[in-house]
Amino acid sequence: MMKISRLSFGLILFLYLTTAFIIVQGTASYAGGWSWKTPPNGVTLDNGKRAMIFTVHEPIIFTIKGMSATHYKVRDYYGAIVDKGPAATSLTVKPLPPGWYKLYVYGDVDQGDPWGKSVGDACFAVFRADPDHHFPALADKSVPGGMDGTGDQPTRDYSGMGPERLSVQDASKPDDAIKDLDPQVAVDKSLYLPYDPLRKRALMIAFPNGTKDIGGVRKIVEHFQNDVEYWEPRNEPNGGSSGADFANNEMKPFYDTVKSVNPHLKVMGPGAVTITPAGNLLGWTEDFLKAGGGKSIDAFSFHAYNSVNGDVEMARHALNVLQELLTKYGIGNIEKWQTEQGYFAAVYGSFQPRLQGRWLMDQMMVYEQYGIPKEHNHVWYDMSHGFWDFPTWWENDGGGVNPAVPLMRVWAEELYGTNYTGKFDFGPAGDEQYLGSTFAGPGKNLAIFLSAGDPYGAISLHVNRGTKLHVISPLGVPQDIAVKNGRCVLGVSELPVYVELAPGQVVQPLPMDFGPNLARQSGVTARASGTGVSPYDKNDNNDISKLTNGVLENWYYAQQKDEHPFVDDTWRDWSAAAPPPTPAWVQINIPAATKVDRVVVFAAPPWQSQGSLLDFELQYDDNGQWKTVRTVLEPANTFKVYSSATRTTVDSYYSDRWVFPLTFPSVTTAKIRLLVHDATFGGGATKDVVDAGGQTGLREICLREVEIYGR
Repeated sequence: MMKISRLSFGLILFLYLTTAFIIVQGTASYAGGWSWKTPPNGVTLDNGKRAMIFTVHEPIIFTIKGMSATHYKVRDYYGAIVDKGPAATSLTVKPLPPGWYKLYVYGDVDQGDPWGKSVGDACFAVFRADPDHHFPALADKSVPGGMDGTGDQPTRDYSGMGPERLSVQDASKPDDAIKDLDPQVAVDKSLYLPYDPLRKRALMIAFPNGTKDIGGVRKIVEHFQNDVEYWEPRNEPNGGSSGADFANNEMKPFYDTVKSVNPHLKVMGPGAVTITPAGNLLGWTEDFLKAGGGKSIDAFSFHAYNSVNGDVEMARHALNVLQELLTKYGIGNIEKWQTEQGYFAAVYGSFQPRLQGRWLMDQMMVYEQYGIPKEHNHVWYDMSHGFWDFPTWWENDGGGVNPAVPLMRVWAEELYGTNYTGKFDFGPAGDEQYLGSTFAGPGKNLAIFLSAGDPYGAISLHVNRGTKLHVISPLGVPQDIAVKNGRCVLGVSELPVYVELAPGQVVQPLPMDFGPNLARQSGVTARASGTGVSPYDKNDNNDISKLTNGVLENWYYAQQKDEHPFVDDTWRDWSAAAPPPTPAWVQINIPAATKVDRVVVFAAPPWQSQGSLLDFELQYDDNGQWKTVRTVLEPANTFKVYSSATRTTVDSYYSDRWVFPLTFPSVTTAKIRLLVHDATFGGGATKDVVDAGGQTGLREICLREVEIYGR
């Protein structure tokens, strides 16, 4: 739903299906950590610019209003301190490269919990210059944002992230709707439609509260038919009717009405809350299609709740199943639109900017490969508007932007003037770990790579010509990588890395083929230090053989109790902030001693009950003695701090690392184990995130798969 006073069924379902599971496990309520009171000595920060967006080389100056401030720090997207200094009535940040940043302002007086010495904060972004004018100018703060106070169309259009979801709240009052929408359509006609003509842009209008007043619908469509091409009826109709009822009683009349006004207009639907089997919602969509609903749509629209969640494998699986369903009913080639999905930076009481960045860019990369470009992919919401039940906005109180905006700006800059042309094959062991796509347009060729869950990833590339590759970081920083003898190694993080290819230059990943996965042999067994019973529900299927079954389990796909990753319960009674005093372990036994030189550990994308590893040793058995071959220590990068803009009490720059590819000198063994000293609290890096009310679980080992290779 678009109104701030109402909660869409999609959000209700998302919250019910995701938070209910946590509450059953006895962990913290999701709202527990918000702090609504601002600091007694609080200040406000302003820079005179809309959404606190700067262009590189532009002075970064903030005016401070309020009580008092004595000093400041600036952290980048990864949590590193990149500037600090004194503060008074204003402060000037040193010149910074393109990126996303958070400014922290402090005083000298400790104000007590939860504020400490924090008196204010602001998130801001630095964009690259746009000499070719591929994007509109940044609008003045006085330009209205539209969307009933929840939208910021000018900033959305400036970032190039994709379409706004214009809406009609009451089709029975068409004159009011037209009056409300006229200026919003005008903004997008001016700032969105004219840019990047190669990547086709179009406007859409949705009727979230339904279209039963067909006369009102007709009048609105007649008014906007020359400007708005796509039309979508009721928001998430799965909440109020069967698929068949919606197809016959609302979708078809709406389709017929729109087409009677102008047969060239396009109708989208059905816009259900998800494309996964959770809650039998895929069954609802099939009911819609079985009743002939596919004949009343020109584009298939859907919402993407719990169909990505920072998991490339789940995103692929959901879209594959959807494609099979559409093909079954004869519309396999239909256009697809994702019309409502947002990801958290403020995870209730915990601020976790890297979660929003990673989840969003996972979705963008996967969806392009399935024919859903950013021009068909609505990033939801625009602005913080008091709806704290689902804080997925990309612009906070006070106007500062979250990482979605600069990341999508670079995505739009790099993809400008190109279309998707294909995907890379990383080999039998690589496709679970990496994603890569090619884009091309007049005079431009691009390769983009992303790691599924390893921020320190790297791939080897074959390069057909040239002595360097021109690489752009996820946030817009350029770098040249040397090419020697037609080869180079490219660092690939959990965010897209862009390779701008020179004319005639072609790159190809060297296949990641490490031989047979020894953990998939017949006769492999596994054991762990715990009881084997899930610490969440003793009735869950927690079979340790899940570690070597070749499946990356994720409960959120269908939300059935047997689909959880394996969880060890060694630390079931340890909830202190300090690491557990006794390590836990998981051991894989292969049938006979053999050479081993590589292990890939897949934990889980951290979210709610599913978590990852922070501190562990990879060991092998050498004649009855365990010897360590690799040690992993992932920084939690999390600390207590009050943020006025998001009402959060903890900032976590934890990487969400959940894929651990580990190589080492070859050893001969029949036993491999993980000796784990510390792990996340599910989706929270530390106990502070739990206490802040973030989306967390128990501190336990949670693993999806362990792969073992040797030559």
